[in-house]
Amino acid sequence: MGLGGLGLVACGPGDDGGAECSGLVLGDLVITEVLADYGAPDGASGTDEGKEWFEIHNATGEPIELEGVVLEHGRPDALPQDRKRHVMRPVTIPANGYLALGNVLPDLAPDHVDYGYANALGDLYNSGGGRLALMCGTTLVDEATYDGVEVGQTFALDGGSPPDGQANDVLANWCTTDETAALEYEPANYGTPGAANPDCMVVLPGQCDDSGTMRATVPPQVGDLTITEVMPSPSAVSDTVGEWFEVLVNRDVDLNGLGLDRVDDSSSPVVLQSSACLRATAGTYLVFAKSDVSGTNGGIDGVDGTFGFSLVPGTAADPADVRILIDTTELDLMTWTSARNGRSIQLDMGLSAPTDNDLSTNLCDGTTAYGAGDLGTPGQPNLDCGVDTTGMCLDTGTQTLRPIVKPTAGQLVIDEWYPDPVIVTDAVGEWFELRATADVDLNGLQGGGATLGATPLIPAGGDCVRLTTGSLAVFARTTGAGNGLPASVTPAATFPFGLGANDAGSFQIGIDGTNLATATWTMNASTTSAGSSWQVDSDGTQCTGVAAGAPAYNSATGPTRTDSGTPAAMNPECP
Repeated sequence: MGLGGLGLVACGPGDDGGAECSGLVLGDLVITEVLADYGAPDGASGTDEGKEWFEIHNATGEPIELEGVVLEHGRPDALPQDRKRHVMRPVTIPANGYLALGNVLPDLAPDHVDYGYANALGDLYNSGGGRLALMCGTTLVDEATYDGVEVGQTFALDGGSPPDGQANDVLANWCTTDETAALEYEPANYGTPGAANPDCMVVLPGQCDDSGTMRATVPPQVGDLTITEVMPSPSAVSDTVGEWFEVLVNRDVDLNGLGLDRVDDSSSPVVLQSSACLRATAGTYLVFAKSDVSGTNGGIDGVDGTFGFSLVPGTAADPADVRILIDTTELDLMTWTSARNGRSIQLDMGLSAPTDNDLSTNLCDGTTAYGAGDLGTPGQPNLDCGVDTTGMCLDTGTQTLRPIVKPTAGQLVIDEWYPDPVIVTDAVGEWFELRATADVDLNGLQGGGATLGATPLIPAGGDCVRLTTGSLAVFARTTGAGNGLPASVTPAATFPFGLGANDAGSFQIGIDGTNLATATWTMNASTTSAGSSWQVDSDGTQCTGVAAGAPAYNSATGPTRTDSGTPAAMNPECP
């Protein structure tokens, strides 16, 4: 229905903040895509704030003015008074077009978001499902339920048919967007904001896509999976992001349909869902955590799935628990009656049957530091419950524990550092390099400016991080392609502190709170177009990398800029 002869359907705001709509009916607008859990690129934050969005489609042949349309969000079973709402400002969605709406301030909206509703709808749910709706006054224009959220991948309505307001009511018509380069709208995030969705692969129940071939899933049976470790009470980070539990795979299985749950939790299990086969091979240790962002979850990499329920310390009268199941079949259950802050509860080394964790005498505290400093072995074999591993690390060559070889003064030299990169920002691209004058371990190494940081750059436990005589180790502010370092350089670890003022500054490294070495400079080695590291050559002379003839390791045009130095390579001699 046209408006004023202009071919524009309109929805004006009502007195109650709803809408009195002219020409809008059920099905004119269709919710087609949801990004509920932002995927953080390497070295970036995984917060969803300002990163969530959902998409609507104009299913009519005329543009629609959306002013006054009410957006609703809540749990699928939420009462009307519990739903979050936002009344839309003036914006037009083209005929047969798409509009992406995000939880961002309008002035800060990225290119792929057409309309910002800030925080009016609350957070989209990463687990447990949610409901989105479009209202005009008392008229329901469309609603859709989303579930099975994957990090960095949208939940999208099948693009094989034109978007339809009835089709999007059926969860089977939705799927997770594939992680392909063509669908990567920003680093580590996949979807088609503002454009038509790709087709969903039709997946029959009990089947999965194995590299392009459909096959029957191999679901785990009782005995195939064992809960081997839990972290109910982290201390290095908050419980809301730092809780996790570990599962040992005893037989090659597919994890499609695996449920994560608590016995006394009234919420539905968190179910691993994917059209692709989620293959797990025997001997693998899986980690399920509250957060899959290593920068905030306490330093756990390679999380296999996330959950939203809470792990609690438990008491003798009210034991805590976590369980895994397929449909309604319980595969394993682990219970505990107490938990020490900052320590996992682990199954004794060598035990692998689901019944083994039924005996409290088979359980003990984790003793090996990981990530930000809590004790446990997420994703790794457990240790003997009778062994104190303080001051020990795992020699990956021999798979045995040995004492950490701590460096002493003079055994680690800060032989190159870059406080003012030109092509990327300091907070992203600063780095420094250490050279070993003796065979040492870097476990427990600290760094800082005026004082050494309390949290080690490399955990004081876990795998031994060996640096042999003459070898080099690079430490960077961030990891990944955005840090400006050559792709061939893999940082030994990241560091959280800045290297100080560009014109003059200093920083130090140490162990157990004792200084091992300090780097100091009194002028800026970089100009606005030519960046340079500081370096120390073989006889101890300090100079800029450019003065020593160090090559450019990064360059850019418009205008021409270079960063010069020799990260992870021997320094040239100073003049």
